[in-house]
Amino acid sequence: MLIAALAMGLAAHGDPSAAEPALRVLGLRFSGVRAMKLLRRQVAMGPRVPASVPHAHTRQLIEHELGKYADSVEEQSFLYQEGASQLPMTNIIAYMHPDAPRLALVAAHYDTRPFADQDTGASRELPIPGANDGASGVAVLLELARVLSGELPDDAGVVFIFFDGEDYGHSLSTMFIGSRYFAQHLDASLKARVDFGVLLDMIGDRDLRILRETHSEAVAHPVFEALLELQGALGLDVLSGSGSITIFDDHLPLNAAGLRVYDLIDFTYEPWHTQEDTPGKCSSESLHAVGLLMENLLLNFAAGNFSLRMTQ
Repeated sequence: MLIAALAMGLAAHGDPSAAEPALRVLGLRFSGVRAMKLLRRQVAMGPRVPASVPHAHTRQLIEHELGKYADSVEEQSFLYQEGASQLPMTNIIAYMHPDAPRLALVAAHYDTRPFADQDTGASRELPIPGANDGASGVAVLLELARVLSGELPDDAGVVFIFFDGEDYGHSLSTMFIGSRYFAQHLDASLKARVDFGVLLDMIGDRDLRILRETHSEAVAHPVFEALLELQGALGLDVLSGSGSITIFDDHLPLNAAGLRVYDLIDFTYEPWHTQEDTPGKCSSESLHAVGLLMENLLLNFAAGNFSLRMTQ
């Protein structure tokens, strides 16, 4: 087990007395079964291509679920210029304790790719089901909202963001649309209070193995170290302490705007961007593992046991 106090306290300050409290298991409420049901509900609506009916229904589902647990839920709507036309898109932002001086940010994208570019033949032109690539992160965030409700002290809050347009285009310049817009319009007060963030993407794979992500490591390395420590305490085995991968994802616009967001993603997923990205390729066990890790990371943050600000 890696000791977060050593990774974050001693390394940052060189003084044993400066080390923050060790991380602890503070919650076991997260349900992988509930999360899997939420994943299936999204996929059952159809491909969530921006501006489509299934996309709108999924947005309504997300807002309905968040409305049960969050203090506020809002839409950040905008028009994406695509050639001569404009495509409406909407980010969904929810807050627990929105006025708290300390905030953690968790995010996922809820749109799905309009075409299956990793398929062959005519199916390449069809939108993907997006069970893992889209629905898995959303499902975990919604279940996190349930388990965190009523568990946070007044001085700590969580921002939930569901990005639109992450997987829309053929090139990097036409992807991450919602996160770019959010970053460009990031409120200074919110930015100042966000301690760290975690982006969840493709975390429902039955054979889940999450590596360090190099862009994330550059700005939020202690997040992964803390999750490794919690993994040991929880008896889980989905994060790898060795090896790394470089991913372009929604965390990049956020980090460029001055936030410190870690991308948790398993990119060794064979059905990626194909018609085979279905619920059968995902598992409640994987969702449960990631959910428990996130539940305990956020509860330790709320309790004052973890903070990226300690490393600055």
